[in-house]
Amino acid sequence: MTLSKWLLFKVALRSFLLQASWNYRGMMSMGFLYSIAPGLDHIYEDKNERELAYMRHFEYFNTNPYFSSIVMGVTLSLEEKYKNGDNKVDPEIIHNTKEALMTSLAAIGDGFFWDSWRPFVAVFAIVFAAANYSFVPFLFLILYNLPHLYFRFAGIYWGYEDGMNVIRKLKGFKIPQIRQTLRMGTLVLLAYLIPNNVSVKTPFYIKVMEYIQDLSAKKISLEYGIFFNKIVQGVIALLLVSLGTFAYRKKVNVLLISFLLLILALMFYHWGIFI
Repeated sequence: MTLSKWLLFKVALRSFLLQASWNYRGMMSMGFLYSIAPGLDHIYEDKNERELAYMRHFEYFNTNPYFSSIVMGVTLSLEEKYKNGDNKVDPEIIHNTKEALMTSLAAIGDGFFWDSWRPFVAVFAIVFAAANYSFVPFLFLILYNLPHLYFRFAGIYWGYEDGMNVIRKLKGFKIPQIRQTLRMGTLVLLAYLIPNNVSVKTPFYIKVMEYIQDLSAKKISLEYGIFFNKIVQGVIALLLVSLGTFAYRKKVNVLLISFLLLILALMFYHWGIFI
């Protein structure tokens, strides 16, 4: 292992430009080569060997950008072993390892960041936005990027030091369990937000409120009416969120779900269920 921590840090910094030359032919191939170029330059001092290494990695590459540095670290580790004459490593092994890693990390990273972490942080920020806090955009950016930056910079060292064993390290984070927790947290926050920021009224609700107002004339507090209001709207919100979640689990497009919920609300209004 001859690559310095500073050089690996430089590779991680370059990985931010992974998608700058994104194209349909190689996807992130040019960005990947640009990112690991300092490492390849250090490993291969001979110009011809360096050109061959460049061509090896000027191939199709596509993975989750936040986990890309892990693949870069493993790739540089294998390239170094190949240069040093390790008979267990050859260009085909390097190619197959990179391909296997980029595929598995794409599934793990996309599922965690796009499907779980981003929705949770967005809804969490909206809770504060509803209270008109001006720092909400910064809150979202900071919270969202904490795990992103952690994996981006730590991943390059994990990949370089552990090689393919880096998968075991990732298993230790128990990402599938974290995803489930984040999804549940998102639903809980949505169930809190909707009744507190959306007015949903039904004929039954109106009649009960009129009854409570009559009772208030007898010095019974209206707090009971406000509490009932939250319960009714919370139940309706929970039903709508559950319906949307069920549709999502059945692979229904999110935009279609939003459109169908809108149509459902209009139908309920037309039938007198919603007022």
